[in-house]
Amino acid sequence: MIKKILHTSDWHLGRRLKNRERYDEFKKFFSWLENLIKNENIDALIVAGDVFDNTTPSTRAQDLYYSFLSRIAQSSCQHIVITSGNHDSPTFIDAPKNLLRLFKIHVVGQACEDEVITLKDASGNPELIVCAVPYLRDRDVRTFSASDEVDDMESNLIAGIKNHYEKIFSHALNLRGDSKIPIVAMGHLFARGGHVTDGDGVRSLYVGTAIEVGDDLFPDFLTYTALGHLHSPQKIGRENIRYSGAPLAMGFGEVSKNKAVCVLELEGENLINVKEISVPVFQRIERITGGLDEIFSAIDVLGFQNESIWLEITYTGNETQGDLQERISERVKLFPQIEVLSLRDESKRPGENFNHEFSKTLEEISPSEMLEIFFEKHNTPQSQREIFMLMYNKILQSERL
Repeated sequence: MIKKILHTSDWHLGRRLKNRERYDEFKKFFSWLENLIKNENIDALIVAGDVFDNTTPSTRAQDLYYSFLSRIAQSSCQHIVITSGNHDSPTFIDAPKNLLRLFKIHVVGQACEDEVITLKDASGNPELIVCAVPYLRDRDVRTFSASDEVDDMESNLIAGIKNHYEKIFSHALNLRGDSKIPIVAMGHLFARGGHVTDGDGVRSLYVGTAIEVGDDLFPDFLTYTALGHLHSPQKIGRENIRYSGAPLAMGFGEVSKNKAVCVLELEGENLINVKEISVPVFQRIERITGGLDEIFSAIDVLGFQNESIWLEITYTGNETQGDLQERISERVKLFPQIEVLSLRDESKRPGENFNHEFSKTLEEISPSEMLEIFFEKHNTPQSQREIFMLMYNKILQSERL
């Protein structure tokens, strides 16, 4: 019988921070996770979406993923269940499904009839039922009509998501029958009451809409619900509905934020404990804000800590610094272990609101934010914005993987 399950999500393999590659961090995280699985005697590993940061992961990201899976498949962990998130390509996640199943690794990339997975012990006896629901795309849960308004789109989408889960849960209950096998649900979505951090990289799931589902989506008979998408570990309503959060800080807004995985302890069909285990910091990041003297002082303090640190610096002094970038660079040269990834000049000058960022990447801007920037630049009326959003959603429904 399965006694311990490890819940993690939002690895975002291949993600960069201000164009800085992070493969060493991912490698260290997997090494740490592998040791945790061994030391905690984990029986099953579940990954609730966003395995990769984009739909075309690099060769290096793929190598990290498959190498980790091969090692875990040979460990004491008997089962692995992985679903796709909004950043993943469903077809890419699904491609090796039949091969991975031979190693008791179950992947669900897109909504299908195989989302309810019965995990069996060495003797072939069922020991856990997993409702492995991936990120549900528009095409999976709703249909468009030419007369749809924005409000109708949102309500139709929520209804579609609920209907999909109801079918999955009904199937799981039929499979369980009169037995006492625990049922665990998975989801990659935004649950009402969940919180995000500025700059944590969480994007809107559906362009033009802010879809949230309530915890009533998940019925009481579920032993546990493992969620992905939000990057901070948190409970939603009940003790057994949780986000594990992302294992790495996705942006400078997450400086000093705790990163974790969740370890569940089961006794039969009952959840007896959930333990959040903090993930170590594999690359320190820091923010510095202030005038030039404050910035220099903070750099000096960090520099003498003899630790690799990536910095985001925001200058807010009252005096214009035409050579700000050069002066910061000269100071940082004294400490080779420090690297400035972002330098922002938000100096305050009389009669002028000056805001210039030296380092800005597209990974920090969501599609909906890009549209908003376009709307603002061209003074697009609100009525036309809603029409554009509706049209864009229709394009996504027909074109996205």
